[in-house]
Amino acid sequence: MAEERLKLAVFIDFDNIQIGVKDTLGKEFDVSLILEALKERGEVVTKVAYGDWPRAGEQSRQMTQHAVQMVQRNVTPRGDKNGADINLALDALEMAFTRHHINTFAIVGGDSDFIALVEKLKQYDKRVFVVGGRAFTSNILQRNCTEFIAYENLLRSGAGGDGPRPRASRRGETSGRASLETHPLADALPRSRAAARPVEKHFASTRFDIHRAGLRCYIFPRVRTEDGSVRSGEAAPHGPGLSGGTGA
Repeated sequence: MAEERLKLAVFIDFDNIQIGVKDTLGKEFDVSLILEALKERGEVVTKVAYGDWPRAGEQSRQMTQHAVQMVQRNVTPRGDKNGADINLALDALEMAFTRHHINTFAIVGGDSDFIALVEKLKQYDKRVFVVGGRAFTSNILQRNCTEFIAYENLLRSGAGGDGPRPRASRRGETSGRASLETHPLADALPRSRAAARPVEKHFASTRFDIHRAGLRCYIFPRVRTEDGSVRSGEAAPHGPGLSGGTGA
């Protein structure tokens, strides 16, 4: 018998998960990491997030880009710590009663107040995933849901491993070979005769340049004889390491 395909409804307590990720992991919440992980487990048929969206800034844009329905959490002057929790729980239970094809619920948030919702959904034969951080999600939720998905693991898989280093470009490889072949000790390296030719040519050219620079010129002194005539003396090479001659 084929395994039943999961049909998931995702409910996000945005303020809870966003604060938890930022305070404990030092990261900005990324809903795409969660949605991609859930898509690997089944088909996501609905996505709802609860938060104070005028204060969410760019996060509300991110929700729109991923087709997440945003429900405004109305903040009262005295505060409403559990406002999003109550709305989320009521909507999830209503969906469990009226959308029978949905067999899995994903609760994104770490508040222990959701444990009653988790237990009630399980009583109606629903799978319940909880997505949150190990450091800020209630241990009771982690132990009693069908599967706990750690946000830290999603961060690591989303960033990717070190992987193999990229191979050097052909140009870089050619440059590396050329620098090796023209190194002064290159003739000490074993290589084929064909491969050695560029090195020999380089060294031959270098020896010629040194020879030409060292023997810059020859001086032919002129000597006056007793009868007043002038004749050339013997050639006397001058250069580095050579003695000069003056002729007598």
